[in-house]
Amino acid sequence: MKFFIRARVLLSWLFFSVFMISKVYNQSILGFKPLDVAHDYNGNCSNLNNIKNYHIINFNASVKVENNSSLLSSFFTSLKKYIINQNDETAGMNINQSKVPLEQPFEVEYQCLSDEIYCNRIKTSFEKIPGYFTRALDIYTPIKIRLNIFSFSNSQTRNTNDALAITSPPPYLVLKDSINGWPFSYPLTLIKQLNTNVEIQYSPGEDDCDIEIDINTDQMGNYEYFTGMLAHEILHGMGIYYLIQPLSSMLPDFGVSTDIVVPPLDVTKNENPQQGDEFEIKYFLPPSIYEKNFVDLKKIIKYDGNPSENYHFFNEDYYRIIKDVLVSCNIHHPIQTEIENQCLQQLNTDINNWKGYPVAHNFYQASISQNSVGFLTQEGEIIKLQTYENEYTGDFFHISTPYDCESKVKCTIEEKTDQHKLPYGPDFVMYSKYYLLDLTAEEKIALCSPNNNYGLLGDGIVHMLTTMGWTEKGHPPNDKLYYVIMEDELKTLNLVDSIYPSNDHINITNGNNINVESIHLPSSSSSNFILQNFLWTFLSIQIFFTFFVFLIY
Repeated sequence: MKFFIRARVLLSWLFFSVFMISKVYNQSILGFKPLDVAHDYNGNCSNLNNIKNYHIINFNASVKVENNSSLLSSFFTSLKKYIINQNDETAGMNINQSKVPLEQPFEVEYQCLSDEIYCNRIKTSFEKIPGYFTRALDIYTPIKIRLNIFSFSNSQTRNTNDALAITSPPPYLVLKDSINGWPFSYPLTLIKQLNTNVEIQYSPGEDDCDIEIDINTDQMGNYEYFTGMLAHEILHGMGIYYLIQPLSSMLPDFGVSTDIVVPPLDVTKNENPQQGDEFEIKYFLPPSIYEKNFVDLKKIIKYDGNPSENYHFFNEDYYRIIKDVLVSCNIHHPIQTEIENQCLQQLNTDINNWKGYPVAHNFYQASISQNSVGFLTQEGEIIKLQTYENEYTGDFFHISTPYDCESKVKCTIEEKTDQHKLPYGPDFVMYSKYYLLDLTAEEKIALCSPNNNYGLLGDGIVHMLTTMGWTEKGHPPNDKLYYVIMEDELKTLNLVDSIYPSNDHINITNGNNINVESIHLPSSSSSNFILQNFLWTFLSIQIFFTFFVFLIY
């Protein structure tokens, strides 16, 4: 009887220990689904946001449990790898790809709901897409693309839109690139290529695609060549896409600040005609890895590339909004209760007291000024992004044309010049409009940038992607270990590392380019890693002690 009682007590204690530790680590991965991207009839590209509400959908990814011939071995591996999250720097074997570049990096599915002639045009245009991307990049895990080809005017969901193409970007998950690093949002297409501290399981299903593109046959006309358009939309899905928005766009008609651009806010709008629309506000999320690399072009020119200056738009104060501005409430429009009014007032107060407010305001001012925002690649190149004078368009996910336009919809030089004679540059495929739809991809390359190393994808585009984490063709794979942020972890992160590496030397080569000759990444340590090792050691002791007592008795 005593042996039976001891055994029950020991087993109860063991299961309690496992339960408590699993509660600490068994969390949902922090992720969300951003807005669609639409190209209208004139080729203008923008976020598809009819209700002016940045609607973020939580995306839950589960942790993959490996099959193992030994049940006991599988049990212990699962405990160490997925309860403890395997944050050890030496856990480099837990990777999401085989490191063998694919010849066919895209798994494409066609949904043809229109005349076969339109579907065949898109299929023919897509045939050369894989070759252009594998010429520039080493892609290790397939990217799943669904192309829906149909008439928007005959669709219940798209009949109010005259776009040529609408792209649904992949979900974004939050990662950090060192134990004590700062979190940023990464597209799922990129995460599939990276080494992560836990192996993410991508659940198959009806909606199992990374990038979904709706193509409007109403706007295809007699054009036959859509390779450039498809490459453009795929590049958005690979990470050339922004998440930051004016706060007033995320919470319209609530009297919040209109002249600041902030990281994405987890806010869901529930439409209710009877009781009024309800907004569920949760918390701010990290900006994307794309936005991390935004730099102030005017500041670079002003200081002539002085290496002592920080040219990045965003700093630690800006990124700390995820911890400094904490709000969670439901409010209606119009406001219905005093509690809702107090919640909104508290949000405004926290935003006004936020140390990153001046940064958010300065970026808004830059976004309504021409030639002001650039992307700094790890090679030291500056890629100028599209902005207009006195007009906020949020065109940061496009590369600027070599010439200036008065506004998004007005461009005198384009109106007065044959499109075939405009001064295009090497990165023309990521301009904000679809140009030269009457030319094949090869003809566009020959006309616009015959010296491109990678053909359709200019060097600038390729280096933007590699700066975010993709691997350039023929270069060593990105072997950095990234840490997946769990849903409840964001507010308790230990933010120690510097966000940006130091630039030992910077030279201005021409008006918009700088060379960074030496980049050093800071070293780091982790109290979180120490805690995890402690918990794993604690659990191991409990298991050892239990078996030891069984052997004695």
